[in-house]
Amino acid sequence: MKIKRVQLKYRIGFLILVLLTALYFLLKTSLPQYSGRVPMLGIYLLLEYLVFNFIRDARPLLTKRFKGFLIVMWWLPVLLMAVFLISASYVPLQEWNKYLKIYLPGVGIMALIAKTVLFVFLIIPLLLELVRKLFKWKASPSSTYLYIVKFLKRMAIILGSLAFFGLFIGSIHWVSKFKTREVDVSIDGLPESLQGLRIVQLSDIHLGSWANKAPMEKAVAIVNDLKPDLVLFTGDMVNYSSNETEGYETILSKVKAKMGVYAILGNHDYGDYVPWPDEEAKANDLKKLEAFYEKIGWKLMRNEHTVINIDGGSILLAGVENWSDIARFHRYGDMRLTMKDAPSADVSILMSHDPTHWEAEVVKKYPQFDLTLSGHTHGMQMGFQGFGIKWSPSQYVFKNWGGMYKKELANKHISRLYVNLGLGHIAYPGRVGILPEITLITLTD
Repeated sequence: MKIKRVQLKYRIGFLILVLLTALYFLLKTSLPQYSGRVPMLGIYLLLEYLVFNFIRDARPLLTKRFKGFLIVMWWLPVLLMAVFLISASYVPLQEWNKYLKIYLPGVGIMALIAKTVLFVFLIIPLLLELVRKLFKWKASPSSTYLYIVKFLKRMAIILGSLAFFGLFIGSIHWVSKFKTREVDVSIDGLPESLQGLRIVQLSDIHLGSWANKAPMEKAVAIVNDLKPDLVLFTGDMVNYSSNETEGYETILSKVKAKMGVYAILGNHDYGDYVPWPDEEAKANDLKKLEAFYEKIGWKLMRNEHTVINIDGGSILLAGVENWSDIARFHRYGDMRLTMKDAPSADVSILMSHDPTHWEAEVVKKYPQFDLTLSGHTHGMQMGFQGFGIKWSPSQYVFKNWGGMYKKELANKHISRLYVNLGLGHIAYPGRVGILPEITLITLTD
């Protein structure tokens, strides 16, 4: 019987390997940007199997109902990820049902994150067991050592479960708990006419990730209550295609600012994350997005600048297309074109979606900017901010991931970067600790 079980395990393992290989080549053809995730999926699956067997002896100490929940939640994420990737290979995401597109990968990601928490808290008992086996030490069933190991296993399961429930709450409550962050930007020699100027920054709305329109109506009301002089949107209106904007024209056209609403494109706005029949179809989709901006009255800036004059004071506002210092994100931005024939002004503001652009190019070649506004990171939609602590997994990818950053340049000019944590969300359909943000920036002398 034991031999048959071992043979069955090997057969299942071989079958999984074949399926992962087939999935890799399928994605390589239809969605090449996702194919690189298949090896990681395989490694994660192997890790899951090993850890699941490791905690098996902890399960008898749980109730039957909780045992069933544990088993379902253990294997569900990988299954959902596989279904999502395979389905996306045959049916483009822009044609999916809204709820499937949001929650099929979303639930899987929530469970994967929760299990990552479990893995972290299993490291100590795993190391203890490894040491015991290396030294071939046999512990009696009643030993204190085995009691400690089993206790740590149970705690890991409990903490992983709590993490999942926290992520669930984040998807139904915190996801639309918009937070207004107020920031003062002091600029030497600021003309009196610009003092107290109120700029609202929005970023990463990701319309395709909202199950209904009520949150956007709430966000627009908050923006208008701030009575902004200027509203600046720093990209990622959609996730995959312009179809996601349908039905939002009336809502977003209600955003009002004395000097207008300006916007730029983010990495998701170009349609790079879904397959298209040809380049013409992709280009037409971007034209539809441009037409949407015209309908709602937001001025879309594509590698261009404008000067806003206010009672003798002047603001140079530049909007560059997506430019990233990370290889996997496309570079559409052209600062030379953006700044061609740009005059000097009392205040210079650059909108650039990806914050890596600031240190990689802006501060080196365009020191005239007082303030660069970015988004993109979302603060990974989870983390902690408070009591002097600022942490998010995002910081392991982006040096500048949320809030204000400053550099004093050689000419003693202060260059600032503000990274908005985003209004919307993508992948994980929620927020935990990093709330969706509306930024109010006030210019002062």
